[in-house]
Amino acid sequence: MIVDLQKYLVFGAKNDMDQFFALAQKGGFLEFIGPSRRKALELPPAAKTFLAAIKIAKHYPTHPYEVPASPLTIFQVAESIVEMKKTLEALQEEERILVAEIARIAIFGDFSRQEMNEIEVESHRVFQFFCMKSSLASKMAPNPELIYIGTEYDLDYFVSIAHEKVQYPKMIEIVIDRPVGTLRNRLFELREEIAKIETDLRSFANTLPELQSGLLDVLDQHHLKMAKHNVTWDLNQNLFAIEAWVPKNRIEALHNLCTHLNVECEEISIETKDRVPTCIENKGAGKVGEDLVLIFDTPSHTDKDPSLWVLIFFSLFFAMIASDAGYGFLFLLATLCIKWKFPDLRGTAKRLVKLSLIVSVATILWGVATASYFGLSFSPRNPIQKTSFLGYLSKKKADYHLAQKDDVYEEALKTYPAIKEAKSGEDLLLAAKKEEKRGVSYPLFEEFSNNVLLEISLLVGILHISLSFLRYLLRNWAGLGWILFMVGGYLYFPSLIHATVIVNFLQWISKPAAEQIGFQILFGGLGIALLAALIQKGWRALQELFHGVQVFADVLSYLRLYALAFGGMVMAHTFNDAIGFNPGIFLTVMIILGGHAINIALCLMGGVVHGLRLNFLEWFHYSFEGNGRLFNPLKIHKK
Repeated sequence: MIVDLQKYLVFGAKNDMDQFFALAQKGGFLEFIGPSRRKALELPPAAKTFLAAIKIAKHYPTHPYEVPASPLTIFQVAESIVEMKKTLEALQEEERILVAEIARIAIFGDFSRQEMNEIEVESHRVFQFFCMKSSLASKMAPNPELIYIGTEYDLDYFVSIAHEKVQYPKMIEIVIDRPVGTLRNRLFELREEIAKIETDLRSFANTLPELQSGLLDVLDQHHLKMAKHNVTWDLNQNLFAIEAWVPKNRIEALHNLCTHLNVECEEISIETKDRVPTCIENKGAGKVGEDLVLIFDTPSHTDKDPSLWVLIFFSLFFAMIASDAGYGFLFLLATLCIKWKFPDLRGTAKRLVKLSLIVSVATILWGVATASYFGLSFSPRNPIQKTSFLGYLSKKKADYHLAQKDDVYEEALKTYPAIKEAKSGEDLLLAAKKEEKRGVSYPLFEEFSNNVLLEISLLVGILHISLSFLRYLLRNWAGLGWILFMVGGYLYFPSLIHATVIVNFLQWISKPAAEQIGFQILFGGLGIALLAALIQKGWRALQELFHGVQVFADVLSYLRLYALAFGGMVMAHTFNDAIGFNPGIFLTVMIILGGHAINIALCLMGGVVHGLRLNFLEWFHYSFEGNGRLFNPLKIHKK
């Protein structure tokens, strides 16, 4: 539910300002408006320290029941974490340099730099270390001052013992300040220091909940300070004043808040330049739907809350795309496991689990209605198929064509002569069968079922878009005409392609009547849309002409529900056919399990993406303004 906001001016004595803002923060229903030109306060250093510490702590597994005993305050713990991380990064960089240095000089072996210096003094010789490419070293003339040490990575290494420092052509001198033994000792010490700091960091990371709580406390203080910073002063700074947004259902609470203080409040007019926030108050399923809406955009303050609508139709679209009761049961099982494994989930995570429960149940119900279980096929006589809604409609369609003996029946008779003896729609569907290696298939039944599913997708689209028009009918009178346009199109267009739709074979409206009535409603709706737009919008009504194409395209967009469901069913059938090829028990099981796992992943992606897309694009197009800003009152953050 979107709650209307009113703008209030709050003013009062300077002595009561602190108490007023403290009570306002505790109440949590006032969003204060500061002067637009006033510079906002910078985030306090303590908050930055907490944020940095939390970011570091999240990289380590936390065990809240293993918080280290420490005399430090939680802020000092945050500082310690940040400082330890800096030290750790410096040590890790030193470790990287040491490893590279050891790799560079390891070939010369371990020696004492002090002894080498003593030898240089006593022998009046200079020790130098060199390397050069092996291909060049092989062509070099022998030199008694150079001692060959070894070869690594296409480089030859040498030690020079000469009377003075020399440079050899095409050789690179290697300066060794610390021998490899010294470096290895330092590397060992370094890794011990790193391990100790890592242990301390893991231990301090267990204070993550306290760090988060400390951050919220600091932010509460900062937001309170920001609110006070935005007040204006009068009467030699003895009177403070500030504007605020207040939900209409909390106005009485505002007056009660001011009652015992030297503070007054008066409603003021909302200016055209004001960007009014959007105050959304939802609980339960509505809050779950709100999360979905906010993925796309924040509603405008003039919008009607679409949260529950989006949740209902997202669940329906997801179920129609997954279209398998077996998959729905797996989704439900996985969700219940998560709920059992993490019983303390709160906020968005808890609502996500609730959303998963809703779409899982919806998928199971739709799968039962369409007799779809892990892609298995059932004959029209099977009890599972008989009790399904899709099986019922398919048999009704067969009854109709059998009774009419129309072109559909005649075409089927050419392919399946056995249907000539059929006495009922069920007999017709059973007689139109094929014997295959994997068993008996019923192509005519599958064709009728697919046609019904395709038509249901279009009907769902018409219903969905019609509800969108109805929600904003007072704002857009032409919506009534476009609803009639869609209904008329559904009744009339099948006559152009000689199709039989649900209202025909259920004997609700005959084909000739549907064609005639549909034609009248189609163009009548178009005329009503243009006339209503002309009355409401004047000459801008000419833009309504383009809406006809838009509405038609939007309805056809719902065919994706059928296409994605059909693709998933085909994939499931294909993987199940591995049994017929008999590649071996192990390989057959792997193909079926792996195939269904891939299909489930695709169903999840398709269900989420297209389930949201049909709401956000096709539906929002007619009943959503968006581009809003969420109401952000001064409040104490929950721990």
